[in-house]
Amino acid sequence: MSETRLEPGLIRVFRWFAWLRLLSLAMIPLIGLRASFRQDFVFDITIPVIITVLNILMLLVFLYAPGLERKLGRYYFPVAIFIASAAILLEQYLLLNHSTYWLQYPFLFVLLILVAWQYRFRDVVFFSIGIAAAEIILGFIYPGKSVFPVSAPEIQRMVSVGLVFSRTIIFLVLGYVVTALMKAQREQRRALADAHQKLVQHASTLEQLTISRERNRISRELHDTLAHTLSALTVQIEALLTVWQPIPEKPAQMLEQILATTRTGLDETRRSLSALRASPLEELGLGLAVRTMAEDFAARYEINVNLNINENLEDLTPDIEHCFYRVAQEALENIAVHANAKQVKLELIHQSNGVILIVEDDGCGFDVHSDTIDYQGRFGVEGMHERAELIGADLTIDSGAGKGTRLRLHWENGQ
Repeated sequence: MSETRLEPGLIRVFRWFAWLRLLSLAMIPLIGLRASFRQDFVFDITIPVIITVLNILMLLVFLYAPGLERKLGRYYFPVAIFIASAAILLEQYLLLNHSTYWLQYPFLFVLLILVAWQYRFRDVVFFSIGIAAAEIILGFIYPGKSVFPVSAPEIQRMVSVGLVFSRTIIFLVLGYVVTALMKAQREQRRALADAHQKLVQHASTLEQLTISRERNRISRELHDTLAHTLSALTVQIEALLTVWQPIPEKPAQMLEQILATTRTGLDETRRSLSALRASPLEELGLGLAVRTMAEDFAARYEINVNLNINENLEDLTPDIEHCFYRVAQEALENIAVHANAKQVKLELIHQSNGVILIVEDDGCGFDVHSDTIDYQGRFGVEGMHERAELIGADLTIDSGAGKGTRLRLHWENGQ
Protein backbone atom coordinates (compact mmCIF):
# COMPACT_ATOMS: atom_id res chain seq x y z
CA MET A 1 0.00 0.00 0.00
CA SER A 2 2.40 2.64 -1.26
CA GLU A 3 -0.10 5.26 -2.51
CA THR A 4 -0.02 8.46 -0.48
CA ARG A 5 -2.66 10.58 -2.25
CA LEU A 6 -6.19 9.44 -1.55
CA GLU A 7 -8.63 9.10 -4.42
CA PRO A 8 -11.17 11.96 -4.70
CA GLY A 9 -14.33 11.29 -2.69
CA LEU A 10 -12.89 8.25 -0.89
CA ILE A 11 -12.97 9.67 2.64
CA ARG A 12 -16.46 11.08 2.12
CA VAL A 13 -17.77 7.60 1.22
CA PHE A 14 -15.85 6.12 4.16
CA ARG A 15 -17.60 8.56 6.52
CA TRP A 16 -20.99 7.60 5.10
CA PHE A 17 -20.07 3.98 5.69
CA ALA A 18 -19.23 4.68 9.36
CA TRP A 19 -22.51 6.53 9.94
CA LEU A 20 -24.45 3.70 8.29
CA ARG A 21 -22.67 1.20 10.57
CA LEU A 22 -23.69 3.22 13.60
CA LEU A 23 -27.28 3.49 12.36
CA SER A 24 -27.52 -0.25 11.67
CA LEU A 25 -26.21 -1.06 15.13
CA ALA A 26 -28.77 1.26 16.73
CA MET A 27 -31.57 -0.47 14.81
CA ILE A 28 -30.67 -4.02 15.87
CA PRO A 29 -33.11 -4.07 18.83
CA LEU A 30 -35.86 -2.70 16.56
CA ILE A 31 -35.78 -5.38 13.86
CA GLY A 32 -36.51 -8.41 15.99
CA LEU A 33 -33.06 -9.94 16.18
CA ARG A 34 -32.95 -10.39 19.94
CA ALA A 35 -33.67 -14.08 19.58
CA SER A 36 -30.66 -14.51 17.32
CA PHE A 37 -28.13 -13.16 19.86
CA ARG A 38 -25.95 -15.62 21.72
CA GLN A 39 -27.98 -16.98 24.58
CA ASP A 40 -24.96 -18.17 26.59
CA PHE A 41 -23.11 -14.83 26.64
CA VAL A 42 -22.19 -14.04 30.23
CA PHE A 43 -22.76 -10.28 30.03
CA ASP A 44 -25.87 -8.32 29.37
CA ILE A 45 -26.41 -7.42 25.71
CA THR A 46 -25.92 -3.73 26.56
CA ILE A 47 -22.19 -4.16 27.21
CA PRO A 48 -21.31 -5.64 23.77
CA VAL A 49 -23.40 -2.96 22.07
CA ILE A 50 -21.56 -0.22 23.97
CA ILE A 51 -18.18 -1.74 23.08
CA THR A 52 -19.09 -1.94 19.40
CA VAL A 53 -20.53 1.58 19.36
CA LEU A 54 -17.35 2.94 20.93
CA ASN A 55 -15.31 1.24 18.23
CA ILE A 56 -17.43 2.81 15.48
CA LEU A 57 -17.26 6.20 17.20
CA MET A 58 -13.48 5.86 17.28
CA LEU A 59 -13.58 5.31 13.51
CA LEU A 60 -15.71 8.44 13.05
CA VAL A 61 -13.35 10.52 15.19
CA PHE A 62 -10.43 9.17 13.15
CA LEU A 63 -12.09 10.05 9.84
CA TYR A 64 -13.14 13.55 10.94
CA ALA A 65 -10.01 14.53 12.90
CA PRO A 66 -8.52 17.65 11.24
CA GLY A 67 -4.92 17.33 10.11
CA LEU A 68 -4.68 13.62 10.91
CA GLU A 69 -4.49 12.60 7.25
CA ARG A 70 -1.55 14.95 6.70
CA LYS A 71 0.28 13.72 9.82
CA LEU A 72 -0.13 9.99 9.13
CA GLY A 73 0.43 10.27 5.38
CA ARG A 74 0.43 6.87 3.66
CA TYR A 75 -0.61 5.11 6.89
CA TYR A 76 -3.86 7.07 7.33
CA PHE A 77 -6.11 4.96 5.11
CA PRO A 78 -4.74 1.53 6.17
CA VAL A 79 -5.32 2.43 9.83
CA ALA A 80 -8.91 3.48 9.03
CA ILE A 81 -9.51 0.18 7.20
CA PHE A 82 -8.08 -1.75 10.17
CA ILE A 83 -10.35 0.05 12.65
CA ALA A 84 -13.42 -0.52 10.47
CA SER A 85 -12.59 -4.21 9.95
CA ALA A 86 -11.98 -4.70 13.67
CA ALA A 87 -15.39 -3.19 14.42
CA ILE A 88 -17.12 -5.64 12.07
CA LEU A 89 -15.27 -8.66 13.50
CA LEU A 90 -15.99 -7.41 17.02
CA GLU A 91 -19.70 -7.18 16.26
CA GLN A 92 -19.67 -10.70 14.85
CA TYR A 93 -17.94 -12.01 17.95
CA LEU A 94 -20.02 -10.11 20.54
CA LEU A 95 -23.49 -9.85 19.06
CA LEU A 96 -24.20 -12.30 16.25
CA ASN A 97 -24.43 -16.06 15.92
CA HIS A 98 -24.31 -18.57 13.07
CA SER A 99 -27.66 -17.55 11.65
CA THR A 100 -27.00 -13.82 11.53
CA TYR A 101 -23.29 -13.42 10.74
CA TRP A 102 -24.20 -12.70 7.12
CA LEU A 103 -25.56 -9.30 8.23
CA GLN A 104 -21.99 -8.02 8.20
CA TYR A 105 -21.29 -9.10 4.62
CA PRO A 106 -22.56 -5.85 3.01
CA PHE A 107 -20.23 -3.82 5.21
CA LEU A 108 -17.29 -6.06 4.40
CA PHE A 109 -18.07 -5.63 0.71
CA VAL A 110 -18.03 -1.85 1.15
CA LEU A 111 -14.62 -2.04 2.83
CA LEU A 112 -13.39 -4.24 0.00
CA ILE A 113 -14.58 -1.68 -2.57
CA LEU A 114 -12.82 1.10 -0.67
CA VAL A 115 -9.57 -0.88 -0.64
CA ALA A 116 -9.88 -1.66 -4.36
CA TRP A 117 -10.75 1.98 -5.03
CA GLN A 118 -7.54 3.22 -3.46
CA TYR A 119 -5.00 0.43 -4.01
CA ARG A 120 -3.99 -2.30 -6.43
CA PHE A 121 -5.23 -5.88 -6.75
CA ARG A 122 -2.46 -7.33 -4.58
CA ASP A 123 -3.77 -5.20 -1.69
CA VAL A 124 -7.27 -6.53 -2.35
CA VAL A 125 -5.86 -10.06 -2.06
CA PHE A 126 -4.16 -9.14 1.21
CA PHE A 127 -7.39 -7.66 2.62
CA SER A 128 -9.56 -10.63 1.57
CA ILE A 129 -7.19 -13.25 2.95
CA GLY A 130 -6.63 -11.17 6.09
CA ILE A 131 -10.37 -11.05 6.92
CA ALA A 132 -10.75 -14.79 6.32
CA ALA A 133 -7.68 -15.60 8.40
CA ALA A 134 -8.90 -13.39 11.26
CA GLU A 135 -12.23 -15.24 11.40
CA ILE A 136 -10.56 -18.65 11.32
CA ILE A 137 -8.09 -17.63 14.04
CA LEU A 138 -11.00 -16.49 16.21
CA GLY A 139 -12.46 -19.94 15.73
CA PHE A 140 -9.34 -21.49 17.28
CA ILE A 141 -8.97 -18.95 20.09
CA TYR A 142 -12.63 -18.73 21.11
CA PRO A 143 -14.26 -21.91 19.81
CA GLY A 144 -17.41 -21.34 21.80
CA LYS A 145 -18.04 -17.82 20.64
CA SER A 146 -16.66 -17.53 17.15
CA VAL A 147 -18.90 -17.40 14.11
CA PHE A 148 -16.87 -20.35 12.76
CA PRO A 149 -16.14 -22.53 15.82
CA VAL A 150 -13.67 -25.36 15.38
CA SER A 151 -15.43 -27.35 18.06
CA ALA A 152 -18.60 -27.67 15.98
CA PRO A 153 -19.44 -30.90 14.15
CA GLU A 154 -17.32 -31.68 11.14
CA ILE A 155 -20.10 -30.92 8.64
CA GLN A 156 -20.70 -27.52 10.20
CA ARG A 157 -16.97 -26.78 10.16
CA MET A 158 -16.78 -27.76 6.50
CA VAL A 159 -19.75 -25.54 5.69
CA SER A 160 -18.18 -22.64 7.62
CA VAL A 161 -14.84 -23.05 5.85
CA GLY A 162 -16.66 -23.30 2.52
CA LEU A 163 -18.53 -20.11 3.23
CA VAL A 164 -15.32 -18.31 4.10
CA PHE A 165 -13.62 -19.68 0.99
CA SER A 166 -16.51 -18.80 -1.35
CA ARG A 167 -16.78 -15.30 0.14
CA THR A 168 -13.03 -14.80 -0.36
CA ILE A 169 -13.36 -15.82 -4.01
CA ILE A 170 -16.22 -13.34 -4.46
CA PHE A 171 -14.10 -10.68 -2.78
CA LEU A 172 -11.24 -11.33 -5.18
CA VAL A 173 -13.46 -11.23 -8.27
CA LEU A 174 -15.19 -8.04 -7.17
CA GLY A 175 -11.89 -6.48 -6.12
CA TYR A 176 -10.31 -7.30 -9.48
CA VAL A 177 -13.18 -5.63 -11.33
CA VAL A 178 -13.00 -2.49 -9.19
CA THR A 179 -9.20 -2.23 -9.43
CA ALA A 180 -9.36 -2.68 -13.20
CA LEU A 181 -11.95 0.10 -13.46
CA MET A 182 -9.89 2.38 -11.22
CA LYS A 183 -6.75 1.67 -13.23
CA ALA A 184 -8.53 2.68 -16.41
CA GLN A 185 -9.87 5.80 -14.71
CA ARG A 186 -6.42 6.79 -13.43
CA GLU A 187 -4.95 6.35 -16.90
CA GLN A 188 -7.71 8.52 -18.34
CA ARG A 189 -7.07 11.19 -15.71
CA ARG A 190 -3.35 11.05 -16.39
CA ALA A 191 -3.92 11.33 -20.14
CA LEU A 192 -6.32 14.23 -19.59
CA ALA A 193 -3.80 16.00 -17.34
CA ASP A 194 -1.05 15.50 -19.92
CA ALA A 195 -3.31 16.80 -22.67
CA HIS A 196 -4.25 19.80 -20.53
CA GLN A 197 -0.61 20.53 -19.80
CA LYS A 198 0.28 20.33 -23.48
CA LEU A 199 -2.66 22.59 -24.33
CA VAL A 200 -1.52 25.13 -21.73
CA GLN A 201 2.03 25.00 -23.08
CA HIS A 202 0.77 25.33 -26.64
CA ALA A 203 -1.41 28.33 -25.73
CA SER A 204 1.46 29.92 -23.83
CA THR A 205 3.81 29.34 -26.75
CA LEU A 206 1.33 30.88 -29.20
CA GLU A 207 0.86 33.85 -26.89
CA GLN A 208 4.59 34.40 -26.53
CA LEU A 209 5.08 33.99 -30.27
CA THR A 210 2.32 36.50 -31.01
CA ILE A 211 3.75 38.98 -28.52
CA SER A 212 7.24 38.50 -29.91
CA ARG A 213 6.09 39.06 -33.49
CA GLU A 214 4.13 42.17 -32.54
CA ARG A 215 7.04 43.60 -30.59
CA ASN A 216 9.37 42.94 -33.51
CA ARG A 217 6.91 44.64 -35.88
CA ILE A 218 6.66 47.71 -33.64
CA SER A 219 10.43 47.73 -33.31
CA ARG A 220 10.88 47.72 -37.11
CA GLU A 221 8.28 50.47 -37.51
CA LEU A 222 9.94 52.68 -34.92
CA HIS A 223 13.36 51.99 -36.40
CA ASP A 224 12.27 52.88 -39.92
CA THR A 225 10.36 56.01 -38.88
CA LEU A 226 11.15 57.66 -35.57
CA ALA A 227 14.78 56.48 -35.25
CA HIS A 228 15.62 57.46 -38.84
CA THR A 229 13.87 60.81 -38.43
CA LEU A 230 15.72 61.65 -35.21
CA SER A 231 19.00 60.51 -36.71
CA ALA A 232 18.46 62.67 -39.81
CA LEU A 233 17.45 65.62 -37.64
CA THR A 234 20.65 65.27 -35.61
CA VAL A 235 22.78 65.27 -38.74
CA GLN A 236 20.95 68.31 -40.10
CA ILE A 237 21.40 70.30 -36.88
CA GLU A 238 25.09 69.42 -36.77
CA ALA A 239 25.43 70.48 -40.40
CA LEU A 240 23.61 73.74 -39.64
CA LEU A 241 25.99 74.44 -36.77
CA THR A 242 28.94 73.81 -39.09
CA VAL A 243 27.67 75.88 -42.06
CA TRP A 244 26.21 78.81 -40.14
CA GLN A 245 29.29 80.71 -39.11
CA PRO A 246 29.45 82.92 -37.24
CA ILE A 247 26.29 82.07 -35.27
CA PRO A 248 24.82 84.65 -32.93
CA GLU A 249 25.06 83.56 -29.30
CA LYS A 250 21.34 83.20 -28.71
CA PRO A 251 20.57 80.99 -31.79
CA ALA A 252 23.73 78.94 -31.07
CA GLN A 253 22.55 78.13 -27.57
CA MET A 254 19.12 77.20 -28.85
CA LEU A 255 20.57 74.95 -31.57
CA GLU A 256 22.88 73.24 -29.07
CA GLN A 257 19.90 72.60 -26.79
CA ILE A 258 17.85 71.23 -29.70
CA LEU A 259 20.76 68.98 -30.72
CA ALA A 260 21.19 67.67 -27.16
CA THR A 261 17.46 67.00 -26.86
CA THR A 262 17.41 65.23 -30.24
CA ARG A 263 20.37 63.03 -29.30
CA THR A 264 18.70 62.16 -26.00
CA GLY A 265 15.52 61.23 -27.82
CA LEU A 266 17.50 59.12 -30.29
CA ASP A 267 19.27 57.29 -27.45
CA GLU A 268 15.97 56.64 -25.68
CA THR A 269 14.46 55.38 -28.92
CA ARG A 270 17.36 52.99 -29.44
CA ARG A 271 16.99 51.69 -25.90
CA SER A 272 13.28 51.17 -26.46
CA LEU A 273 13.97 49.35 -29.70
CA SER A 274 16.44 47.10 -27.94
CA ALA A 275 13.90 46.32 -25.23
CA LEU A 276 11.17 45.64 -27.79
CA ARG A 277 13.23 43.19 -29.80
CA ALA A 278 12.89 39.51 -28.94
CA SER A 279 15.03 38.27 -26.07
CA PRO A 280 17.66 35.57 -26.63
CA LEU A 281 15.22 33.02 -25.19
CA GLU A 282 12.59 33.83 -27.78
CA GLU A 283 15.08 33.83 -30.63
CA LEU A 284 17.31 30.90 -29.66
CA GLY A 285 15.53 28.77 -27.06
CA LEU A 286 16.78 28.01 -23.54
CA GLY A 287 19.66 25.68 -24.37
CA LEU A 288 21.25 27.79 -27.10
CA ALA A 289 20.57 31.05 -25.23
CA VAL A 290 22.36 29.77 -22.11
CA ARG A 291 25.22 28.41 -24.22
CA THR A 292 25.63 31.75 -26.04
CA MET A 293 25.52 33.65 -22.76
CA ALA A 294 28.14 31.36 -21.19
CA GLU A 295 30.44 31.61 -24.20
CA ASP A 296 30.16 35.42 -24.18
CA PHE A 297 30.91 35.34 -20.44
CA ALA A 298 34.02 33.19 -20.99
CA ALA A 299 35.33 35.48 -23.75
CA ARG A 300 34.58 38.68 -21.87
CA TYR A 301 36.18 37.72 -18.56
CA GLU A 302 38.77 35.21 -19.87
CA ILE A 303 37.41 32.42 -17.64
CA ASN A 304 37.40 28.80 -18.76
CA VAL A 305 33.79 27.54 -18.86
CA ASN A 306 33.01 23.83 -19.14
CA LEU A 307 29.54 23.42 -20.64
CA ASN A 308 27.18 20.45 -20.52
CA ILE A 309 23.86 21.59 -22.01
CA ASN A 310 21.17 19.24 -23.30
CA GLU A 311 19.60 20.13 -26.61
CA ASN A 312 16.16 18.68 -25.78
CA LEU A 313 14.68 21.63 -23.90
CA GLU A 314 11.70 22.49 -26.08
CA ASP A 315 8.85 21.28 -23.83
CA LEU A 316 9.27 23.91 -21.12
CA THR A 317 6.86 26.77 -20.56
CA PRO A 318 8.16 30.35 -21.07
CA ASP A 319 8.11 31.13 -17.32
CA ILE A 320 10.29 28.10 -16.55
CA GLU A 321 12.72 28.95 -19.36
CA HIS A 322 12.89 32.56 -18.17
CA CYS A 323 13.64 31.46 -14.58
CA PHE A 324 16.47 29.14 -15.59
CA TYR A 325 17.96 31.73 -17.95
CA ARG A 326 17.90 34.55 -15.40
CA VAL A 327 19.29 32.38 -12.58
CA ALA A 328 22.15 31.24 -14.83
CA GLN A 329 22.76 34.85 -15.86
CA GLU A 330 22.81 36.05 -12.25
CA ALA A 331 25.11 33.21 -11.20
CA LEU A 332 27.62 34.03 -13.95
CA GLU A 333 27.50 37.73 -13.09
CA ASN A 334 28.19 36.91 -9.42
CA ILE A 335 31.18 34.80 -10.46
CA ALA A 336 32.53 37.61 -12.64
CA VAL A 337 32.16 40.29 -9.96
CA HIS A 338 32.82 38.44 -6.69
CA ALA A 339 34.33 34.99 -7.14
CA ASN A 340 37.73 35.64 -8.75
CA ALA A 341 37.39 32.21 -10.37
CA LYS A 342 39.47 30.56 -13.08
CA GLN A 343 37.24 27.58 -13.86
CA VAL A 344 33.45 27.45 -14.18
CA LYS A 345 31.28 24.41 -14.79
CA LEU A 346 27.75 24.95 -16.13
CA GLU A 347 25.30 22.08 -16.65
CA LEU A 348 21.74 22.33 -17.94
CA ILE A 349 20.26 18.84 -17.97
CA HIS A 350 16.77 17.84 -19.07
CA GLN A 351 15.67 14.69 -17.22
CA SER A 352 12.48 12.67 -17.50
CA ASN A 353 11.12 14.25 -14.33
CA GLY A 354 12.36 17.82 -14.77
CA VAL A 355 15.30 20.14 -15.43
CA ILE A 356 18.47 20.76 -13.41
CA LEU A 357 20.82 23.75 -13.66
CA ILE A 358 24.22 23.54 -11.97
CA VAL A 359 26.71 26.42 -11.92
CA GLU A 360 29.96 25.66 -10.09
CA ASP A 361 33.18 27.70 -9.78
CA ASP A 362 36.58 27.40 -8.09
CA GLY A 363 36.58 30.95 -6.75
CA CYS A 364 36.97 32.39 -3.28
CA GLY A 365 33.49 31.36 -2.16
CA PHE A 366 31.64 32.82 0.81
CA ASP A 367 29.95 31.76 4.03
CA VAL A 368 26.31 31.09 3.14
CA HIS A 369 25.36 31.13 6.84
CA SER A 370 27.02 34.44 7.64
CA ASP A 371 24.79 37.31 8.74
CA THR A 372 27.29 39.86 7.44
CA ILE A 373 26.65 39.09 3.78
CA ASP A 374 24.14 41.30 2.04
CA TYR A 375 22.71 38.60 -0.20
CA GLN A 376 20.11 40.77 -1.82
CA GLY A 377 22.46 43.59 -2.72
CA ARG A 378 25.67 41.72 -3.37
CA PHE A 379 24.82 38.33 -4.72
CA GLY A 380 21.20 38.60 -5.85
CA VAL A 381 20.45 35.39 -3.95
CA GLU A 382 17.10 36.69 -2.78
CA GLY A 383 16.01 37.38 -6.34
CA MET A 384 17.08 33.93 -7.50
CA HIS A 385 15.12 32.30 -4.67
CA GLU A 386 12.06 34.35 -5.58
CA ARG A 387 12.31 33.29 -9.22
CA ALA A 388 12.61 29.64 -8.15
CA GLU A 389 9.57 29.88 -5.88
CA LEU A 390 7.46 31.32 -8.69
CA ILE A 391 7.80 28.11 -10.71
CA GLY A 392 7.93 25.74 -7.71
CA ALA A 393 11.61 24.86 -8.13
CA ASP A 394 14.26 24.14 -5.48
CA LEU A 395 17.32 26.37 -5.34
CA THR A 396 20.33 25.41 -3.20
CA ILE A 397 23.66 27.20 -2.88
CA ASP A 398 26.67 25.48 -1.31
CA SER A 399 29.79 27.51 -0.64
CA GLY A 400 32.55 28.19 1.82
CA ALA A 401 35.48 30.52 2.20
CA GLY A 402 38.14 29.41 -0.28
CA LYS A 403 36.04 26.44 -1.46
CA GLY A 404 34.22 27.91 -4.43
CA THR A 405 30.46 27.99 -4.92
CA ARG A 406 27.96 25.47 -6.29
CA LEU A 407 24.45 26.57 -7.31
CA ARG A 408 21.78 23.98 -8.11
CA LEU A 409 18.31 24.78 -9.46
CA HIS A 410 15.94 21.81 -9.81
CA TRP A 411 12.43 21.91 -11.24
CA GLU A 412 10.29 18.75 -11.32
CA ASN A 413 7.34 17.98 -13.54
CA GLY A 414 4.06 18.44 -11.70
CA GLN A 415 5.33 20.90 -9.12
